[in-house]
Amino acid sequence: HSLVHTADSLRANEQQYRHFFETAGVGLSRVSLNGRLLDVNQRFADIVGRPRDSLLGLNFTDITHADDATMNWALLESSLQGHRDRYTLDKRYVRPDGSVIWVALTAVLVRDAQNQPLHFVSVVEDISERRRYEEAMTSAKAAERASKAKTEFLSRMSHELRTPLNAMLGFAQLLRVDPRAPLSDGQLQKVEHIEHAGAHLLAMLTDVLDLSRIEAGSLPLSLDPIEVTAIMQEAASMVKNQALEAGLQLKVPPSQEALHAHADPVRLRQILVNLLTNAIKYNRPQGRVMLEAMAVPPHLVITVSDTGKGISPEHLPHLFEPFNRLGAERTGIEGTGIGLVIVKRLVDLMHGRVEVSSNLGSGSSFRVWLPLARVSTSSLPTPAHTPLSERPHAPEAPSASSTAQMTVLYAEDNAINVELVRQVLRMRPQWHLQVAENGAQAIEQALAQPPDLLLLDMHLGDMNGTDVSDALRQHAHTAHIPRVALSADVMPDQVNLAKSRGFLEYLNKPLQVAQLLKVLDRC
Repeated sequence: HSLVHTADSLRANEQQYRHFFETAGVGLSRVSLNGRLLDVNQRFADIVGRPRDSLLGLNFTDITHADDATMNWALLESSLQGHRDRYTLDKRYVRPDGSVIWVALTAVLVRDAQNQPLHFVSVVEDISERRRYEEAMTSAKAAERASKAKTEFLSRMSHELRTPLNAMLGFAQLLRVDPRAPLSDGQLQKVEHIEHAGAHLLAMLTDVLDLSRIEAGSLPLSLDPIEVTAIMQEAASMVKNQALEAGLQLKVPPSQEALHAHADPVRLRQILVNLLTNAIKYNRPQGRVMLEAMAVPPHLVITVSDTGKGISPEHLPHLFEPFNRLGAERTGIEGTGIGLVIVKRLVDLMHGRVEVSSNLGSGSSFRVWLPLARVSTSSLPTPAHTPLSERPHAPEAPSASSTAQMTVLYAEDNAINVELVRQVLRMRPQWHLQVAENGAQAIEQALAQPPDLLLLDMHLGDMNGTDVSDALRQHAHTAHIPRVALSADVMPDQVNLAKSRGFLEYLNKPLQVAQLLKVLDRC
């Protein structure tokens, strides 16, 4: 009777074990001491993507990714040698179709009554989704780090390249506008050549940085409903002198209605200036440039057309290739081969498109299609128009009644930049210049003798300009000194940071002498 009861208990335990084995939500298997699969449940077969019967008798290495098999064997051998009775690892199985499945494996060594190894019982959980998520997160973090590094590199590169340009263009402006040492006509022409070449180099640098920032995804855009007519007028004003010098007619026909589009106003103006500049450069003598817009629901289309020689059909497919000037490099017309690439990328970012049509001998038309905005005038944000930069001339000095001596403390670690500002201040003798070669020195001098104006470079040797400003704000007698940035770092993030920290102005290098003089006069 006792034997019958024992047999019944064993059968009941076996049934419970089989029920658990078959219905478990994880893959279960029994594996021999030499790695052969003795038994597997259906969930295990589903995970590895093979028929259950076909798995029995296979070695686990037959279905394990080759790169993981060695580690699996090492852990199995370690268990057999008595170093451990269980091990865990993340490993990959390879399905018959070649796809790879990640699993978390836990293997336990089962021993008999005499403590001799019998077999392994393995629990397998599919973690492919988790691994994909982790890899995606890792990739995203790596991409974020790479993007941040690229942005920092662009900021530093902009600073380093603009610094020598600052000296070249700054001193050229001083030669041209200094009333105490007027130039002869021949000298003036030479200086204007220097300024013209420097301005071209600066434009190339700006284009390359813009393109790099677009590629890095670090170019901020604000896609709000804007009135396009105002932006068109601003763009036309910025190129009207170029058109006059080239003997061209620049026409912007008035619109019959207010036209609005979803676009970034600063970047739209950049697009139009770029297209208008090309229309002027590649036009014929006494030609015409036309800038017009019309609503074509659900789009608004802005057209820039010219009466130039046109673009050949074989060149049209290559129009938006970086650094490809389509033979214009042999004409003597200056250019970078980047402008139209930037135009297309910016329009793409605004969810629009660019179209080109051209006839050899009669001209070209560039059409920018943007999402049309239907808004009432009262709902539009007030635009913050950027003042249009004119060719710098020295503002008249303040009246003689302004004789009070004032002090400007200039924090700058580049001796040539210091000398340039020193020369500019000779045109405003009521200002006295003090110089700090680094941030710590600037803080020390300002605390000892507070100046009337702080002129701060953004990249000093030991800290940046905002750090200096923040440190001086902690002291009552220096907290309210006007601060002006003068920096070759023109990245928007840096400019916005400075203005959010209370800087009155952010002057760019290469320095516009007239801008600095205006700041001094206002103070």
